[in-house]
Amino acid sequence: MQVIVLRFDYATSTKIETMQEQGNVASLKDETSLPPHITLQVFLQTKPLDLKKAIEPWAELIKQLPLSFSSLGFFKQRGTFYLAPVITHELSDLHRSLNLSTREFTGQDALYLPDNWVPHATVMNNVAPPFWGPLFARLALEFEPFTGTATALECWSIVNGRAQTEWSVFLSE
Repeated sequence: MQVIVLRFDYATSTKIETMQEQGNVASLKDETSLPPHITLQVFLQTKPLDLKKAIEPWAELIKQLPLSFSSLGFFKQRGTFYLAPVITHELSDLHRSLNLSTREFTGQDALYLPDNWVPHATVMNNVAPPFWGPLFARLALEFEPFTGTATALECWSIVNGRAQTEWSVFLSE
């Protein structure tokens, strides 16, 4: 599986990693989290370099995006806690541009298409139902809204729950 993700500056990544650590402590799980990111699109199986050829021409022209993480969220289907960024025109335009440039690729996950996409930075996945309430309470105590910057697009191949970076395109300053 290949994923196209939006990566953050160091300070933003550190804040999200701190929330991930708090979640892991509270859940008593020893689950390794993927690096902090916002997933833009998921492909069941495609060639990473072909994706880069489709994305790189316009991505190199995109400026770094300011982000504001204003709330916590929860996806019941996967027991996922996440940080929700404010959806700006710039973030929506970036996502739309990505989907337009990759529309000819097969195996796209419908959850990441423009009308379904819920931008989020995952804190934890696969939390068992009995822990939802206590864990949300713990994370809510730790969370303070914050701002950050999206600095790069990356393509990862996910194998056995681990991300291997295939390529990165840094957004201009």
